[in-house]
Amino acid sequence: MTLLTSLKKTIIEAGSKTLFLAILFIAAIIFNLNQTLDTSSKQHIDKAFNRALITFGIAKTLNGVISVAQGTEVAIQPAGIGINLTPGQILDPVNDLVERFSWIMLASTTSLGIQKIFLIMSIWPAFSYLLVFFLTLGLLMLFKKTRKYFHLRVFILRISLILIVLRFTVPLTGLANEFIYQIFLENEYIASTEILESTTQKIDLINKSDQLNQPDINKKSVWESAKAFYYSTSEMLDVNKKIEQYKEAAAETTRHIVNLIVIFLFQTIIIPLGFIIIIYNFLKYIIKLNFRNHLIEHP
Repeated sequence: MTLLTSLKKTIIEAGSKTLFLAILFIAAIIFNLNQTLDTSSKQHIDKAFNRALITFGIAKTLNGVISVAQGTEVAIQPAGIGINLTPGQILDPVNDLVERFSWIMLASTTSLGIQKIFLIMSIWPAFSYLLVFFLTLGLLMLFKKTRKYFHLRVFILRISLILIVLRFTVPLTGLANEFIYQIFLENEYIASTEILESTTQKIDLINKSDQLNQPDINKKSVWESAKAFYYSTSEMLDVNKKIEQYKEAAAETTRHIVNLIVIFLFQTIIIPLGFIIIIYNFLKYIIKLNFRNHLIEHP
């Protein structure tokens, strides 16, 4: 009973800030040792990394079929006048956007790869042991109210808080990223990638329809000349249809590429940048925290 009374007295005298730090240190030690948070975060970062790789592949494939479309010529000879048309050139602005999109996806994939490396560094055994060592010392310092070695104790507490920030920033960023993705972005991502894959197939089919064997208009037989004339007339009528198909594909592609750009910029730049700002302000707060008045000594 004496031990419980003494513990109760210590808790009352410690104050709310001391208790908060004590709970924070204990929780940090627990999560650092069992690594449940790290395992979950790694799985989520791996999922985001795979999504970025898949989307990058979609962008490169789309870029390829558009490039083929731009280089495909339709040769027609109405009234004996030879004309070469390239309806796929209407996709030129879209192709520029797709090329930039592929670069953004490469940058997003790289960003997620860097997050994976930082996560591996944060769970490095030596760093984990160092964290446990400082947090254990910090817990001892929190409830020892004496002027002796005051500056050393303050140093230990500051280092403990800084190590907590460094240790758990990447795992928490990964978890927050996946949480936001599942709640707000997943449906948009699935819909946009499916549309881009479908559009890629449509453009590829249009390209293949332009590559059918055409009769040689230079052959001299009446039958071959008639076939060439018929082919040219049909192609003339079909060019507008192909242009409309390309326009439709371009409209779908542009809208959904922009959607994916927003999604991945949000996941790989906005959210990490937000956490960096939070970390910066946390570190500033830790540096300015007045341990003398609130944690170490009595007034």
